[in-house]
Amino acid sequence: LSVSGSQERLSSFCCSCSCISESIMDEELRKAFGELQLKMVETQQRVRVSEAQIQSLQRSNMHANLTMKEVGGLPAGTRTYESIGRIFMLKPLPDVQKMLKERIESNETKVKKLSEQRGYLEKNLKESQDNLREMVRQRQARA
Repeated sequence: LSVSGSQERLSSFCCSCSCISESIMDEELRKAFGELQLKMVETQQRVRVSEAQIQSLQRSNMHANLTMKEVGGLPAGTRTYESIGRIFMLKPLPDVQKMLKERIESNETKVKKLSEQRGYLEKNLKESQDNLREMVRQRQARA
């Protein structure tokens, strides 16, 4: 009689242990799921910021290329001015062309760097999404 009573208590204790371990697992899963979701949202925002910066630099490059094309057709003695804030400074034509070339090269370098960064972020985003899917699959397999 006492053996069967202790077996019942042991059995009920084991059941409560498994319930506790399941609730701990659920809590850990919820926490990990929340962290992964947060990481995904942050990564998506960073990708959007990178894309906006790339577009801005590309527009700036297009503007500089058009200006370069227009300035390239001017005679050698033409007076050219560079906008500095709210004033215009007289600059020799070769200096303006050099400044435009440097701006174009700088923008192209920045676009390349941002594109690489965006690729890395997109790869991170895909990994996070895959991890979330795997977590959900594991949870469904347990249920």
